[in-house]
Amino acid sequence: MPHNPLEIAIVPEILVWARETIGLDVPKAAKKLHTTEDIISKWENREKNPTLTQIEKLANVYKRSLATFFLPTPPQEPPFPKDFRTLPQDKRKPFSPKTRLAVRRARRLQYLAVELANVLNHKIVVEIGKANLSDDPEKLASRVRECLGIGVREQLKWRTERQAFDEWKKVVERCGVFVFQMSMPLEETRGFSLPSDTSPAIVLNLHDAIRGRIFSLLHEYGHLLLDDAGICDMGDEGYRHIGYKSTERFCNHFAGAVLVPGDALTSHELVKGIKSAVEWSDEDLAKLAQGFRVSQPVILRRLVILGRANGAFYKRKQKEWESLPPPPKKWGRRNPPKECITNTGIPFVSLVLESQRGEKITYKDAADYLSIRLKYLPKLEQLIGGKS
Repeated sequence: MPHNPLEIAIVPEILVWARETIGLDVPKAAKKLHTTEDIISKWENREKNPTLTQIEKLANVYKRSLATFFLPTPPQEPPFPKDFRTLPQDKRKPFSPKTRLAVRRARRLQYLAVELANVLNHKIVVEIGKANLSDDPEKLASRVRECLGIGVREQLKWRTERQAFDEWKKVVERCGVFVFQMSMPLEETRGFSLPSDTSPAIVLNLHDAIRGRIFSLLHEYGHLLLDDAGICDMGDEGYRHIGYKSTERFCNHFAGAVLVPGDALTSHELVKGIKSAVEWSDEDLAKLAQGFRVSQPVILRRLVILGRANGAFYKRKQKEWESLPPPPKKWGRRNPPKECITNTGIPFVSLVLESQRGEKITYKDAADYLSIRLKYLPKLEQLIGGKS
């Protein structure tokens, strides 16, 4: 006689919740599960129960533990961050599973950081300050830059954009902010922030250019100052309006003012003789961008805000830059320990390794928390060198 697999009763709300929180509609879920839309609808309406094998497939596709599907009600989770993308509402696509998983992973890392600090009797000191949309972004940027301890002379001596990114990242982490880097569709987001009194986090998109990540880092720092979590594309609609009612405009202005202080730009040899809004050559924009280790759009936006560039010219250049093909990706041999430090940051890696050395967690736990294979832990320890 043929064997009939045992069906298991699952609360339908769990199935709907698991599917929706990974960002899948019924047709897309059916395709990934290699089944029909009718079957999924029947599961979610208690007209039919899945088998254990099917539940295991659901867990894999929806990226939830198997145990989750046997809960009586969907677990309580923090709300998804606000959508701060500047695209018109009718042109925005729902966030993909990759972006949703990045948010989920970042929140897990936040939670783990607090737990590990507690077991080690460490205190995560958060010193990022507070801001309001009514604040002047220029004055706020000046105060924040002073607190971060980055001088203009020091900045102009940085030799590469990678060094610039590392230095900005280091001073932001020193304020108690965890900076993670994750792979997400670049057309959806360039970064997001997750405020917290104990473990604020900034997540940057690994697919973005280094100069783009530098700007996103300070933009998201602005969100933390406002205590307003959000997923951003760093769009700059309405950049000329001085009201700054929009959170994105405020954070864009703030980030640009931190990276390119007004007095430093207007006193630059290429700018100091100019007192009106003019158009700029690509060569001069490139020189200014190279000096401050930012992108040309950031430089031109600052020149507009400071009255040294024409707004219509900015819009024209913006369209020109947006039409350019992305630069080719550079591929090389993978180095998992270095990737781990890049993606999760020295502060978090140090917490995990110190917890493992103190036998607060196992080697297996450490590898799981860092998303790295066990064999790479010794090399990771060597690279960190006991830094905290």
